[in-house]
Amino acid sequence: MARKCTASGCGFPLPDRYPLDKCPWHMAPGKGPVKIAAALAIAAAGLGGGFAYTKFRRYLRDQKLRKERRERRQRDASASEQEQKGRAVRNGTASKSRKSPRKRKKAATKSKPTA
Repeated sequence: MARKCTASGCGFPLPDRYPLDKCPWHMAPGKGPVKIAAALAIAAAGLGGGFAYTKFRRYLRDQKLRKERRERRQRDASASEQEQKGRAVRNGTASKSRKSPRKRKKAATKSKPTA
C-alpha cells in the first residue's frame, strides 16, 4: 500500500519503494522557480531522489559561497583603494600635485655704471 508524505497538511501518496519521507515538493529547497526545478529534479530521479536532493543542495551552497566571495573581493578592492590613497597622502605623493609650481629664479641683472 502507498504511504503519504510526512509534511504537515500534505497527503501526497508516495510509492512504497520511494526512499524519502516527504514528497518531492516538500524535499525541495528554495522558493519560486528554483523550488519547482528542484522538485522536478527530485521527482525525475525517482528512487535516487535523495542523491538528487543532496546534489541540488550542494549546488545552492556553492552558488551562495561564490556570491559571498565576489562581494568580499569587491569590498577588499575598495578598501585597498582607500588605503592606498591614505598612504599616498602620508607619503606626500598626493600633496605634490596640490602644490603650486616653483617659480624660476630670475637671472641677476648687472647694474649699469652711471657716467
